[in-house]
Amino acid sequence: MLFFLYGVLILNGLIGAFLYIMMHKKRKIFSDRYGMIMAMCASGVLSFALGMVIEFLNKNDFTVITILVLVISGTLGITFGALVKFQSLLSGFFQGTVGGVMGTMFGAVVKNPSLCNLPSESLYTVEQSMVIFSLFSTVLVIVTASLLLYSFRV
Repeated sequence: MLFFLYGVLILNGLIGAFLYIMMHKKRKIFSDRYGMIMAMCASGVLSFALGMVIEFLNKNDFTVITILVLVISGTLGITFGALVKFQSLLSGFFQGTVGGVMGTMFGAVVKNPSLCNLPSESLYTVEQSMVIFSLFSTVLVIVTASLLLYSFRV
């Protein structure tokens, strides 16, 4: 299970790095508004997926992991926002941190459904849910990256 989650984390990181490299190469061809929308979309989805998988890998300490995810997702948002213009740094930061916090919260609810007064499941069902949702977030990152890369051609 840990090997799978680390693999998903690395895959999402590699997709994010590839997307950043491609956006950096093509940054001259898009306007500021379009670039800001692309940066916000990419940082929000990547932060959500990374936050959720990092929460799945967490065993005990929720506070430390939340702060770690906030730092990672904020840095991711600033990095994507810096591609466009200085004004989009703040919006990229906010979009990244919101995506990271949502991913962390969603991961906590999947691990412990009783947080939202949902019926508790067995350990097998929780692990199965973790695999399903981590695969879903990876597919979401792949689809988002594909659509962003396709938008360069249109």
